[in-house]
Amino acid sequence: MNTEEIPIRTGTVCSACGTSVPISEERFCPVCSKLLSEDYQPLDALRSSYGLQRQTLPMVDAGVVSAEQVFGTRRENNLAELSWACFVYSLVPYLGILFIPVTFFLGTVAGIWSGRRDDRAGVRLAFGTVAGSVPVLAVQILLWWLLYLIPELGDVPSM
Repeated sequence: MNTEEIPIRTGTVCSACGTSVPISEERFCPVCSKLLSEDYQPLDALRSSYGLQRQTLPMVDAGVVSAEQVFGTRRENNLAELSWACFVYSLVPYLGILFIPVTFFLGTVAGIWSGRRDDRAGVRLAFGTVAGSVPVLAVQILLWWLLYLIPELGDVPSM
């Protein structure tokens, strides 16, 4: 009598998205469409999250693929996006105050530039970052004032 155990196949787990696929004749994952017989590839999770499994990416000029070709989006106003990034960095306590003048400058330039191009979304984003920087500047100044004031409060002479 043979004492070796016979392996029982219970199902397969997709290496891209982790979906458990029952035993069947399916060759592809029902969730992300990855070929189940393939091993894990480094970009599988990213490709499955965008539903790009089994899709060939267009190759342009020596194999370089732009994000616009893959995801179908294109940013029209990079200056307004840069102004938004500076605004987000200005939210960092204390050091964020360094980004507020950059946000004012880039937001103003991007707003004027977008207005001349009739890009309403760009104008809204650019001037929104400028308007949002005003209260952030007030909070940053308050934080710096407190940083100066708190040590002086500790030096109160005892009675």
